[in-house]
Amino acid sequence: MLNTDDSSKSAPSPVMYSLGIGGDFTFDNNIFMQAHGSFFTNYYLWNGEHARPAEVENRTATALSALLDLTGGYTFKAGESQKHLLSLAAGLGFFFRYGILSNGVSESDRNRDTGTSAGDDVADINSDFYSDLKFLYPEFAFSYSYMLSDIWKVGGEFRAYIPIGSFVNGLGADGMIFSLALKLSYK
Repeated sequence: MLNTDDSSKSAPSPVMYSLGIGGDFTFDNNIFMQAHGSFFTNYYLWNGEHARPAEVENRTATALSALLDLTGGYTFKAGESQKHLLSLAAGLGFFFRYGILSNGVSESDRNRDTGTSAGDDVADINSDFYSDLKFLYPEFAFSYSYMLSDIWKVGGEFRAYIPIGSFVNGLGADGMIFSLALKLSYK
């Protein structure tokens, strides 16, 4: 996740490891629709105005996150046996997050910058997650798969999620998410 904030005020762009699952609905003309979900956690702090990614030493909340997408696209088949599949897709992602008080942080702990309590900060973080369309992420995806058999495919995927809320608030690409994944597919 891209964090354009000053690294002295929040974490550098955090790397999150996720587990994902999805399903493709393929039509005869190589057009497909896809539902996909990724699940992960991340640390956040409250800077008095916005929820910001945090290092473990400065965390207030641990956010349980689900990034759910609906995409549509086209698959190109290549090679003599047409076992190489290249797919391009675009769609809309929904970034659902819920912050809980991080382990080792007391509800009464004070924010060193704002003086507010950690319990209040968690409530503000959760509210900020859904303000100004911060949950809405148009996306595009590119994937490659190799057909191992008629029912199994293996490959990789790249996704880029564009943060509507950041653009609405004049923060540019702050919060943009890039995803690299290994895929194992059952047809």
